[in-house]
Amino acid sequence: MADYKHVLLVTDLREDSDQLFEKAKLMMELGEKIKLSILHVVQESILTAGYEIVPIVPASDESELVQQARGKIDALLTRFAITTDAVYIETALSTRRGILDYVESNAPDLLIIGRHTRHGLAALLGATADDVLPAVNCDVLVVKLGAPV
Repeated sequence: MADYKHVLLVTDLREDSDQLFEKAKLMMELGEKIKLSILHVVQESILTAGYEIVPIVPASDESELVQQARGKIDALLTRFAITTDAVYIETALSTRRGILDYVESNAPDLLIIGRHTRHGLAALLGATADDVLPAVNCDVLVVKLGAPV
C-alpha cells in the first residue's frame, strides 16, 4: 500500500455516503499520521440571461444548505468514530470544479469518491467521478455506491 499522508474524502451526502466513510475509516486504521479531509460541494444555482449571471437561490438559502451539510457530515463522523478538523463545504458552479479546485490547492495523496450507476437521461450527463478522474494528479479510490441515480 502506498504511504498516504493526506486522504481526501469527497461526499455528496446521499443516503449511501456511509460506504465512503467506511473506506476512509479503514484507510485511517491502515496508515499512521494520515490527515483526512472531507469535502462536500454545494452547487451554486445560477441562471444566465444574456450577458448577466443571476443567482436562482438567495445567499441566505445557500448558507442554510452549508449548515445542513455540516450537520450531516458531523453525524457521519460521529457514527464512524472518525476525527478530523478538516471539513470543507465549498460552493462552486459545478461539483467537478469544486473538487478540482480543492485538489489543486491542497494536493491530497488519495481521493476517495463515490460513483452511482446512472440510467436514462442521467447517463448522458455522466458521473462526477468519471469527470474528475482524468484531471487529478493523485491516486483515486472510486467506491461503487448503491441505488442508481
